[in-house]
Amino acid sequence: MKRIITILIACMFILTGCAFQTTNSTGDEVEKKSRIEIFSIQDELLSTIDNEDTINNLLNNNDWSEVNELPEGLTPEYKLLVYQEKTLLAGQDPNEERDYELIETIIIFEDSPYVIEVISSEVVKNMILPSDVLTFYYELPDSTIENILNIINS
Repeated sequence: MKRIITILIACMFILTGCAFQTTNSTGDEVEKKSRIEIFSIQDELLSTIDNEDTINNLLNNNDWSEVNELPEGLTPEYKLLVYQEKTLLAGQDPNEERDYELIETIIIFEDSPYVIEVISSEVVKNMILPSDVLTFYYELPDSTIENILNIINS
């Protein structure tokens, strides 16, 4: 009996090992492209950024400090609309050009380290959330604001 159980366990390990498959996925296949449209507060399109390195640099919010509310008297200066490629659906050709969807809006204030980030309600599928749940206020270090303004004005 012990011998039969040992053989069955050995067969199970061998068959399990044979079924294991490795994939050579680099993660690039699921990477979605992004695009940022920069508008003046009067809704005039100033520029469009589609360089991934610039976008990552612009949206790197590791040093952004969340605050509960913004100070009074801030004047909006720029509006950044952040778009991302729509998700690849089953049956779609991965090489085919995909549409973009708005994922967030960032408002930058004149002569201020504060920004507002509003996550698009379309990002949260199958749920209706109030806009205040999707709105975040941040204070940015001067160097970060300067970097963002340099990217916007270049």
